[in-house]
Amino acid sequence: GWRRVLAQANAICTGKRLLFSITLIVTFCGIGLLSASKYAGPNDEALNRILRKMETLTHVVQQQQQDLLQHRIKPSTVEDDNTKPKGEESRQKGGNLDQNLTPEQILHRERKNNHFYSIEELESVHIRQNEPKYLILNTKDHQTTLNDAAEMVDRFLSRHSVYYIESEPSTSDEPLMWLLELYPSPEYEVFRELDMLQHDKASLACDAAEYFEMWCSGWHADLWYLVRGSLNYALGKDKHVGLVFPQQCKDYDSSYIKSWHYAVDACDAKDMSCYFLNHTSCPRPENSGLSINKPYLDRNLPAKFGQQFSTHHALEHKRKEDLWDVHNSASGEFYNFLLYSYATRMKYWLRQEVQKRVAAFKLKEPCAVMHVRQNDIAAHGNWVRYYYPLRAYIDEAKDALDTMGIHTILLMTDSAEVIDETKQLKDFEWRYMSKHRFERNSNIKFENQFPSGSPKEETIAILTLYHLASECRLFIGGTSGFGTLAYRYMCWLHSKNTWDCPPIRVVNQHEPYKGRHDNPDPRHNESSVHYGAKYLKENK
Repeated sequence: GWRRVLAQANAICTGKRLLFSITLIVTFCGIGLLSASKYAGPNDEALNRILRKMETLTHVVQQQQQDLLQHRIKPSTVEDDNTKPKGEESRQKGGNLDQNLTPEQILHRERKNNHFYSIEELESVHIRQNEPKYLILNTKDHQTTLNDAAEMVDRFLSRHSVYYIESEPSTSDEPLMWLLELYPSPEYEVFRELDMLQHDKASLACDAAEYFEMWCSGWHADLWYLVRGSLNYALGKDKHVGLVFPQQCKDYDSSYIKSWHYAVDACDAKDMSCYFLNHTSCPRPENSGLSINKPYLDRNLPAKFGQQFSTHHALEHKRKEDLWDVHNSASGEFYNFLLYSYATRMKYWLRQEVQKRVAAFKLKEPCAVMHVRQNDIAAHGNWVRYYYPLRAYIDEAKDALDTMGIHTILLMTDSAEVIDETKQLKDFEWRYMSKHRFERNSNIKFENQFPSGSPKEETIAILTLYHLASECRLFIGGTSGFGTLAYRYMCWLHSKNTWDCPPIRVVNQHEPYKGRHDNPDPRHNESSVHYGAKYLKENK
């Protein structure tokens, strides 16, 4: 197996018309060749990952070669602190450098354009102008560990969200090498604008930031309404923003002090930075003496991005879906999900953990996602939602399940009783995560999201479910922001960064269920009338 890796490395390193600088390519080839010998004998999966990475790099080299020799690449501009970007003067005069250079001159110039970067030097890398389509990051210090390298790459990605990870090492048995690729339009334009606001501009004037206070509600309310909204405010007002946390995050738990309740056991910071790349270069402030903005709930697409979204081939002629909390056309939904995804770019440890759990789950396709929320919605006295039995969801989606030939259902639910109901519906293969769930006879508080007692474990489970959901092509649900977010993940991740949404079938939980419950809840009468606040008042 390792000989295949060696052969691939040799093919890359001995190309007659290699387009990268000799120094940089020798660095890469050395890593590739050493990897083949040093890691001879690891498991097949590790070998396959190395081989796939090298095959991808071969494609990069070949594409760069073809682009350059056919004059399709624009002149690279490497910014210097004291000078204009190279080539700027010629462009201002209306000249096109490629028209005045021979292929050999273009080749010589492009060799100076760094596509390879040492991970140890990433803190000093500034490539905001004309970012290369591909970046290959590797270590030059043999003492650098996988965790050290991953942390340095994460810090770089925090400031350069325009790149997504094409490949990265999963174990210390693999070369410490990351391959990054630029997002296409319109993701690129949105992420680049956020990078410049939240990092470039913010780092120069942190005291000018505007702040929003975390709600400490549910996943959808906190991250979609509050955090996504704050980033939309930043883009609309051209101001960088930050988050502050309330003195007590949850009224029922005094341990949630100046923290985000999903992160209280995840790291010392007890906030979003435990899980996600930093969405700002400014440090988190204390919530004292700060002027706090009201939540910014606007979801309109800013005019500056109008053209990129209106002309996008995947967004044209797509209608607005009749799903709770979907207020925009496909363009508006895509744009707003990009803001959410910017705030929830996972750190290396979390990316690896979610990837490992998704792979271990082995979800069979074709599949449908079914989200059934019960339990705490019976305690939401000011917003009535009714329980529906599992059979009601199946009845609502029967036509689509039959037409699409789906027999595998990924069940997302907070209720142990709903899991029991699957035993009566044997026509389907029910897949669900093995985890703690509330039972109806337990003391359930509204928005107590942690039946396991571990917010960290519940957060990993949430993100694993969302990524599993993206593998399915039918969404079945009710009235829930959590479920709507699962649907949005299905729209974006299934076809690799294209807003490709699945069909939906939903039950209206604002209306009482008219049938009979096989597994009734004590907070409902025989016709499923919801007692809500009345029940809680009588049973304190």
